[in-house]
Amino acid sequence: MFRRVLISPLILSSFMLTPASAATLQLFPFKALGTAGGVSGQLSVRTLSPTQSVSTLTLRGLTPGRAYAAHYHALGKASAEPCASQGPITLGFPAFKANARGQATILLRADPARIAGTLGAYVNVHTASDLTVVPLCAALVKTGAARGTPVAADSVTVKVGDNLFQPASLSVPAGTMVTWIHTGQITHNVLSLTVADLKSPDLRPGDRYSYTFKTPGTYTYYCSYHDGMSATITVTNR
Repeated sequence: MFRRVLISPLILSSFMLTPASAATLQLFPFKALGTAGGVSGQLSVRTLSPTQSVSTLTLRGLTPGRAYAAHYHALGKASAEPCASQGPITLGFPAFKANARGQATILLRADPARIAGTLGAYVNVHTASDLTVVPLCAALVKTGAARGTPVAADSVTVKVGDNLFQPASLSVPAGTMVTWIHTGQITHNVLSLTVADLKSPDLRPGDRYSYTFKTPGTYTYYCSYHDGMSATITVTNR
């Protein structure tokens, strides 16, 4: 039976999360690796203050009853793709088992020095019996490994107001992280019919949701709660 376990604050380095005096939320979608079809989830990092935050894994499509492990890894230099960079483990989440529906939710609080490494971080979910089996990975930053120095991912922000996205039309180069910031008063979300993993949870005032666009094209997204509340993002080659 899955148990929710709580342990100590997670503080990410300044190039990963922007400190804020009020609580903010950033969401990082997991991507399925290898033959792990049907698994999905997200990592949420809620910043409580410039020195305190908590991360939560919400996972679906796991094997019911199977034991899993999840770890923060420092970004390595083997690849520009964070999840393929073969970085060392810096910190472990509590061990857990998927429940009867193949779901799990795990919380973690910890020291940032044990998470960020020198180039940033990503989170791998492993099967507990064989840590080389990695069904899911979530990247928190891009790395500037080619130059040997850390850099934040290219990023832009979109305001989520009541019944509008601002700007309503945006052009960004491939590899850009777009962060939607809820500046309104009522619940909204960010969904796309053409990008399956562009799917935020319900966003409330002050919440944030981030997604990195990797493939050139024009993408329309919308809020399912409000007719006509939509916008487009055009992703160009660098």
